[in-house]
Amino acid sequence: MSEKIVGKIERISGPLIQASGMKGVRLYDVARVGDLKLIGEIIKIDGEIVSIQCYENTDGIYPGEVVVGTGSPLSVILGPGLMSQIYDGIQRPLPQIKEAVGDYITRGVETPALDMNKEWDFKMTAKVGDMVVGGDVFAEVEETPAFLHKVMIPPLISGKITKIEKSGKYNIRKVLVVVEDENGVSHDVLGYQEWPVRKPRPFKKRLASDEILITGQRIFDTFFPISKGGVAAVPGPFGTGKCMEGSTPVLLADGNKIAIKDLFEQYKDMGEEVVGEENETIIRLHEGNEIQVIGFDSKDYSLAITEATHVYKGMSDSLIRIETKFGRKISITPVHKLQIHDFENTIEKQAMNIEIGDLLLAPKDFSIDYDDQIIEFDTFNSNDQVLLTKQELSLDQKFDLDPVVKIELIEGPVEVFDLTVPSTHKFLAGEKLLIVHNTVTQHSLAKFADAEVVVYVGCGERGNEMTNVLEEFPHLKDPKTGLPLIARTTMIANTSNMPVAAREASVYTGVTMAEYIRDQGYNVAMMADSTSRWAEAMREISGRLEEMPGEGGYPAYLGSKIAAYYERGGKVELIGSDERIGSISIIGAVSPPGGDFSEPVTQNTLRIVKAFWALTKKLAEQRHFPAISYLDSYTLYWDVLEPQFLIKFSEDFPELRSKAFRLLQEDSDLQEIVQLVGPDALPPAERITLEAARLLKEDYLQQNAFHDVDQYCSPEKQVLMLRNIFDLYDKMRELHDGGVELEQITNLDTFDKIARMKYEETTDSLKVLADEISKMSIDQFEVIQV
Repeated sequence: MSEKIVGKIERISGPLIQASGMKGVRLYDVARVGDLKLIGEIIKIDGEIVSIQCYENTDGIYPGEVVVGTGSPLSVILGPGLMSQIYDGIQRPLPQIKEAVGDYITRGVETPALDMNKEWDFKMTAKVGDMVVGGDVFAEVEETPAFLHKVMIPPLISGKITKIEKSGKYNIRKVLVVVEDENGVSHDVLGYQEWPVRKPRPFKKRLASDEILITGQRIFDTFFPISKGGVAAVPGPFGTGKCMEGSTPVLLADGNKIAIKDLFEQYKDMGEEVVGEENETIIRLHEGNEIQVIGFDSKDYSLAITEATHVYKGMSDSLIRIETKFGRKISITPVHKLQIHDFENTIEKQAMNIEIGDLLLAPKDFSIDYDDQIIEFDTFNSNDQVLLTKQELSLDQKFDLDPVVKIELIEGPVEVFDLTVPSTHKFLAGEKLLIVHNTVTQHSLAKFADAEVVVYVGCGERGNEMTNVLEEFPHLKDPKTGLPLIARTTMIANTSNMPVAAREASVYTGVTMAEYIRDQGYNVAMMADSTSRWAEAMREISGRLEEMPGEGGYPAYLGSKIAAYYERGGKVELIGSDERIGSISIIGAVSPPGGDFSEPVTQNTLRIVKAFWALTKKLAEQRHFPAISYLDSYTLYWDVLEPQFLIKFSEDFPELRSKAFRLLQEDSDLQEIVQLVGPDALPPAERITLEAARLLKEDYLQQNAFHDVDQYCSPEKQVLMLRNIFDLYDKMRELHDGGVELEQITNLDTFDKIARMKYEETTDSLKVLADEISKMSIDQFEVIQV
């Protein structure tokens, strides 16, 4: 570490600070800015003048205040304690910060990334006299029941172990090993190590990514697979948030109903605007200005007065209008969730997946009575009593099960609005009340991907969406271990209202942590959402540096930055004495404004990644989920992965996959004709093709992430489902050639069984169905001879 250098602030431009008197500092060193000692990073040096991007809000900082160069680069601390943790963009642990300073991060706060005092049970795997090099494992710690942490010699140390502690409980500040190098210099090895985030960790050599990353998602595994160590991009347009039409009334705690658009207009000047996307306005309400609304808690079916902390306005390309038997009406975005009841359980269902006949759980009309006394009332479907405290609701706690009778797609673009309700994420709205929701982002890839560890980076996500992710992950059950998924996950939360510079650092923080876990011999899946917001942060900093802009206003080096990030993924042979292999699979979400895939971030990403999973609003509007375009997406990993499919799936799987692509392309061509003349005008052979394609799209490609069975599909089940669909396709053509009418064929119960395949818990019924299809013959039908 170099000597600290002290300068003073000359100029302030948002998150960018210029300081003088800093001769001798190094690029990317950390600096402490101003009297509050804000954390910043030196990103430009011009003689004694340096430019510092500050990772905290610079309000109240003035020219002339002191800047101190620490002499150390921006680094992360790596060791036991990473799993189940939630960090901000520069690896400050958010739960610990909340304990120390409350709900809002105090500027200049310093909290260790790992608990330096917690004692871990170290099981030593090395001994005195062993020759070691960087990357060798000398101890193991069961960090969580789902993750065995392998403690390693730091990459730059090698030599002979002259001292090692016995197995036992130690904190990570303890010197566990002493290594003497070839020059006789002793090096203390602690239970943790530090590493600069912008410097890739070393490995022996890069290996071919020739092992499939099985995700359990049929659209990915069958059509667009990715390898372990592969990189993929998921581009999709903005405007798919959890919002509603502006005229929708919201029930307030005083009993009044006000249109959500009017609420936005009334409160937009009572807070501060936080960073959103194009065509978005997000207002964080000042303390004391929160909106009192009625929240719904699905855990105990209780209603209570709660606070909305943000108001939101944006644009959506479409809305879905839902009407019920009892007169409830609401227009919401396709991914907005409503509460559906099946007489046993309440589930959350996105608007695009709601069907005619679904039962919406909705409160009956009630009156609000402010009363300081404790009130008791019955909850829905329960004999228990719920106690309400001061200023909660006095009401007859009853609910309607209201059947959906009409669903209508409304084309946009249209203005949409929303509230953030942190305590319940659900509030009451509508002329006749409905329970509306802040959408929880589901991460099926993180949950089911064939990787031992998940690193999730929320880069510039809206605060309410990131809150939902953080609350959802601890409750997601890991299908591999039966434990909470968070037990093998580490998360970085950098929301859109956090300083923009920290967004730029968050992806480097995440990938460095992923590299460290990879170095232990694990396969890591890293999710970054969204790299577009990361690029926007680079654009803002570049503009404040007065650099020459490139296409779209982004810096000219955008392409090299994106390439350098994705190149840190891959399958590699690790450093160390023994032969070990690890991988990082990077999946980056890209959010092009307006869904324009020709914009710079998407195009520079596509030059690097080898799998492209294109989200499309057209499929979302058709309630087809995952809304991955099977015609626009692609993968370049198939050729190298095909031998793996022959082993892990089946020998005929490549042929089935090719048939599926041909069928979908034929269907796309025929749909253009259908739009002109209708399906009945087509010859029977082409109508059979359309019917087979419908089975493939609806009963195979559509997958319900909220269904206990369908959320994951094993390789064996994928093969059997595809075989049954194409066997039935072949049988349809055979029967029709024998004189059987298409309507007779499609009326068979076999088609209902095809639709139910995805929900079968075992593959036995699929094998029975295959036998049933093979036995179908012309003798089952009445054939009119002409």
